[in-house]
Amino acid sequence: MFWKINFESIKKDTNFFAKLNNNNEIVNLNEIISTFEAETEGGKKHTWFRLFDDYIEFLDQRFLPVKENWVKCRDEKEVAYAIREMIVRGAPAIGISAAFGVVYGVKKRLQNKVKITPDVFSDITTELERTRPTAFNLKKALSDMEEEFHNFVEISSLDNQDELLQRLTDRAIKIWFYDFMYCYLIGKFGAELIKDDSVVFTICNTGSLATGGWGTAFSAIRFANRIGKKIEVIALETRPFLQGSRLTAWELMQNKIPFHIIVDSSAAFSISQMKRKGKDICCVVGADRILKDGTTANKIGTFTLAISSKYFDVPFYVLAPSTTIDNVSEKIPIEERNPKEVREFFGVRVLPDDVPVFNFAFDITPPDLISAIVTEKGIFRYPYDFSQL
Repeated sequence: MFWKINFESIKKDTNFFAKLNNNNEIVNLNEIISTFEAETEGGKKHTWFRLFDDYIEFLDQRFLPVKENWVKCRDEKEVAYAIREMIVRGAPAIGISAAFGVVYGVKKRLQNKVKITPDVFSDITTELERTRPTAFNLKKALSDMEEEFHNFVEISSLDNQDELLQRLTDRAIKIWFYDFMYCYLIGKFGAELIKDDSVVFTICNTGSLATGGWGTAFSAIRFANRIGKKIEVIALETRPFLQGSRLTAWELMQNKIPFHIIVDSSAAFSISQMKRKGKDICCVVGADRILKDGTTANKIGTFTLAISSKYFDVPFYVLAPSTTIDNVSEKIPIEERNPKEVREFFGVRVLPDDVPVFNFAFDITPPDLISAIVTEKGIFRYPYDFSQL
């Protein structure tokens, strides 16, 4: 399989650059391309995945930072398992994983002499689509792959199955590269909102482990640090999977950014203590889905952090790629996960089986609590209208 991005086709993508130039931001594409090629070894690997001819490897994030364990996935069923069991997590990362899940699902069938018909292709995408219902990037990535398939069917014969595989591979890598670019631009815009000598609160993990690039909210933190702003990060632990204390802490250490971890329930008090010390404070979070009016679904605990920010008059910023914006839906489905994740703490039983549990994976933050939403197209302020984005 030929893993290489056609950067010339990206440069000719006038629609893409029209989107990027929405805020008259000058985009140094060559700088972004060179950064991508250097950090990914020419489009072969990222922090949390590695591409091979017959399989993709995912870094099992459930065991970080204690152990680095890589999981091989050879088709869409194994990729779907990795998404569902949170071996891979984070809305952009889920979308990228699903796109490659399609590629490897097609490749395995071709190796088994199975022709890729519309019904066969639909079976592949359906398996992936039902893994995590809240993340809109999953739906968007699969829609892009379906578009590539149907475009191929319209202009070519399905007898040319090798060409179909190459087209799908190219599209999956383009989805990854665009997310890398989006992360870069989100970080650049988001860093403008972070003041020098300030304290930045965040929840969950929004860095390179959750995306195809530097991250969303974490990218703004990384950019602010890169341009010399003095910041301290306060990261919520993020129960029950502890993405904050395990993953965000790991990325902050990797980037040598000062930080403290706090338990989720101490967020309001921690903000009050920073206010008493006279600190400039802001909150930056990611998003798994954003509706056209700015209503945002993100990791459980985000809504509570937004309410605390509003009470203490602290700016609350949501940072996410435009692929996270859902202009069609009026409501957001909220995933409820296995109660076992709450009844046990990393394999240690803390509740009996007969204790009832609510285990919401996400919550919903209304738009009037959000000071600004940052995408690769710029900074947007309340009231939001993404219907034409």
